[in-house]
Amino acid sequence: MKSYPIMLNIEAKGAVVVGGGMIAHRKIVGLLQAGAYVTVISPMIHSEIEQLIAEKKITWKNKEFEPNDLDSALIIIAATNSETVNSFVASSSGTHQLVNIVDNPELSTFHVPAKLTRGDLTISVATGGASPILSKRIRDELAVIYEDSYGDYLEFLTLSRETLKYTTLEQAIKTKLLKVITNDTYRQSINMQNAFLELIGGYQNKS
Repeated sequence: MKSYPIMLNIEAKGAVVVGGGMIAHRKIVGLLQAGAYVTVISPMIHSEIEQLIAEKKITWKNKEFEPNDLDSALIIIAATNSETVNSFVASSSGTHQLVNIVDNPELSTFHVPAKLTRGDLTISVATGGASPILSKRIRDELAVIYEDSYGDYLEFLTLSRETLKYTTLEQAIKTKLLKVITNDTYRQSINMQNAFLELIGGYQNKS
């Protein structure tokens, strides 16, 4: 299956999850982490989903799925244990909506990759729906290489880039410096990071 990988901003966008089990819960958590407004459609829900409802983090419709449940959704995820219901969700979606059918990649317009997050660093691994298990295995291997320190390191890189924008240095020098600080020695040394920020701070435009 051909696909086009993207990072999608779904903050404050409507998302509908059809299903109330553990798979649905995992999908809901991922959508909430991305800032989506989540509505769950299911007559029965897992206790973990009940907790999210109690905390007013999601909206729950205690009912069987109907096509009009999708009217305001950008993202739709069908995660029931019924192939018939999941297929019905897919056929009820519009061409302007993004659909993931957990048990049928062929009916989906997008797949959720295995994801590794370290602060602002996100590494996604996908197999086009062929083997989510393999995707997770590769993600776990990458987690050993890209360990927790990358979160703080990304904060340093972001601050450095923003600071350099407002310096009097020529663009070619700014580009070279941004390349230099991707050297792993900077990730491993807070002192080097602080010294770099102090250095470029001295070139800030005062006007």
